[in-house]
Amino acid sequence: MRQRSFLLLLAATMLAVAASGYALVQDNRAVHPALRARPAFPGLAAQLGDLAWLRVAHGADALDFAAIAGTWTVVEKANYPAAQGRVRRLLHGLADLVLIAPKTRRPALFGRLGLEDPRSGRSMLVTAQDRTGKTVAALVVGKRCRDPICGGAAGLYVRRPGHDQTWRARGALDLSGDATAWLDRRILDIVPAQIASITLTGADGAALRLHRDTPAATFAVAGLPGGAEVANRAALARPSRALLGLRFADVKPAVELPLPPRGITTATFATFAGLNIELRLFDAAGRDWIRVSVSGKGAAAGDAAALDARLARWTYAIPADRARLLRLRLADVLAPGKGM
Repeated sequence: MRQRSFLLLLAATMLAVAASGYALVQDNRAVHPALRARPAFPGLAAQLGDLAWLRVAHGADALDFAAIAGTWTVVEKANYPAAQGRVRRLLHGLADLVLIAPKTRRPALFGRLGLEDPRSGRSMLVTAQDRTGKTVAALVVGKRCRDPICGGAAGLYVRRPGHDQTWRARGALDLSGDATAWLDRRILDIVPAQIASITLTGADGAALRLHRDTPAATFAVAGLPGGAEVANRAALARPSRALLGLRFADVKPAVELPLPPRGITTATFATFAGLNIELRLFDAAGRDWIRVSVSGKGAAAGDAAALDARLARWTYAIPADRARLLRLRLADVLAPGKGM
């Protein structure tokens, strides 16, 4: 009889423990209702078209983006157009970010997740506002988490500004790079086969004129001095590659970096389609800078006007190898002792 009573008491105890455990689990779920994955910013995806301002801040540095007439621009670069695809990927990344598990609430441990105060730590603060100036998303972004930890998916650690609760989130946010890295760095992309003639005029006024009649023809020197011979005709084609995928290393408004009074090399390109592109090249602080102007005739007039509107207000720093192509001189292509 005593043994039966003991077994009944043991069973009752086990049931009580199980019930307590179940209640504790339910209580934990109440404390952390977000144990089930949920969007970090519900409804943000539907608001992306209404955003007007985006900021990425770290320490004393801030990178601001403004939506102007439907185009994202980089404020710190005088509202030069940003790389639209990259900004859109960041915004969609915010909208798609999913909170999958709560982490520490202890500020002393934030550093382990890279979630210290963005003003002094390694974390970054991302803020998005709509056209009324209302903040629709704000997030402190810390370290990325490894795939196994994040369930085999890309992930990172985050928390809301002013909140101690940290989270492991599924998603990706590319916040790397300075202001220039966020710009649309394309200047021109003219394939060599489109170039009909090139005139390169040095700062001393001496000009090298190259021309051809068809895209398949090789370039020839116009006005070659009597008795002069071209040492390497293949070298004559090199300047035609100067505009192929031309990208800048930096950009400034033309009013901030105007053309100097002297030391300018001018390169003029005419295409078979009727575009005329003029680059004025000069040196400033050890870098090669250009101003670009574009005109056109016939069917090319519309494209020329659009290009000129986009490029004429700016001064661009270009790679040194492209600048060398624009500084080719007649003496560089002639056989030694022939006509010079």
